[in-house]
Order: sequence, then C-alpha cells, then structure tokens
Amino acid sequence: MKAASARTWAPGVSKGDFFYYEMYGVYTSSEANATIEVPPFEHNNTDWVRIDITGVSGSMVYQVYTLHFKNGTESKFDLQTDLNPSSAGTFNVTKMGVPLCAANLDVGDPLSTVPFTMNETLIRAYSSGERETNLLSWDSPKDWGRCYFDKKTGVLVELYRVHKFTNRVTGEVIEKADHVKLTRSNLWEITESPTTLAPIFIAIITVTLLLLALAMRKQKSTKTQNANFSKTKNQ
Repeated sequence: MKAASARTWAPGVSKGDFFYYEMYGVYTSSEANATIEVPPFEHNNTDWVRIDITGVSGSMVYQVYTLHFKNGTESKFDLQTDLNPSSAGTFNVTKMGVPLCAANLDVGDPLSTVPFTMNETLIRAYSSGERETNLLSWDSPKDWGRCYFDKKTGVLVELYRVHKFTNRVTGEVIEKADHVKLTRSNLWEITESPTTLAPIFIAIITVTLLLLALAMRKQKSTKTQNANFSKTKNQ
C-alpha cells in the first residue's frame, strides 16, 4: 500500500456539484419461510438519493444527503468526508454516505471511506465520451463486492456489496446485497454511449449478410439445376 503522506488527497468535486443515485438493498435468508426484520432505511422504498456538494476544504468534502421516498417524502442530513486515507476506518453510511475518494487515484492507492486499495483502471463509454474508471473489489467469507469510481472526480459510479449475517443460536444465515448506481450528475452525461452496443449491431449485420449470401447462393444453385434439368429433358 502506498503511504498516505506521500501525496495530497485532493477532491475532484466542487461546491455546487450534485449526483443522483439509485439505491436499494436485497435481503435473503437460508431459511425458506423466515421473516426478515428489515430496518426502515433499508425497505427498498427510496425513489432516489441526491448528494449535493456544499463545500470543499483541503481533503474534506461537505455534503447534503437527500433521500427521496416513493411516497413523496424526503429526509435530509449533513455529511462530511475526509479523503485523506490516514483517517480510514470502517465504512458507515450514516457517517460518510456514499463512498467518495480523492481525484486521480492510481492502482494501489488507498481510500479513506473503505479499508481497501484500487485494483484496476478501466475505460467506460458514455454519451458524452469515454472516462477512466477505477475498480475496487474485495472478497472475504462474510463480505464481498466491488465499487467503480470515476477517476477524474473520485465519485462513486456503481457499488455492489454482499454482507453475510449468521445467527449463532438458530444457525440462520442472512445475506444483504447493497446496490448503488449513479444515474445523473452535473459533471457528465451518465447514459451509456450507444457505441457500447456497436459490437452487437456488427454481429447482427454480419449474420444477416451471411444468411443473405447463403440464400442467394442456394437460389443460384437451384436455378442452375433447373436449367440443366430442362436442357436434359429437351434432348
């Protein structure tokens, strides 16, 4: 792991930036007829989540976190995230909100919101152009998942996390899967670029042309056979 003091952990966001997310959790139990007591916050009744950046000071980012529920009500609370990995600790959504990291992290760089380092840098295509994306993944017996962060801004693009809870008395195992996906932002167009579908269209066109060529070849062969048959018959 790279030393936290070896660089400046600058935010890639500014006051006024905003981000919308789709966010929900899915609970499953090892017991077929089990009734799972889901906390009110986790009840899959959130229509969208919005994060507004209200201020930036050094490595500290201040945010307003808005939960908009499907019944039209909202809940807001203030958050702050220190992007310096020296403050790293166990991620807690009630204290830090959606994970956020410093701008332009490289493979091997640590994060402050989760105790892991970046694994890989990938390219993602959007309608507004291609962007570098940092992948962070982990795998342990009780907790596994992956996060994608926009490299330039340090903003979370997508998260999938599974945490396993085991009841030591009954032996029941409950798995909670968290799904978080960025849907809109003022910084770039989130919609995936149609170019990402190009290979599919190319494949369809290739197969279509191949079938057409085979059909034309078969038709030509049939005409030749009929001509030969008529010629033989007339002799």
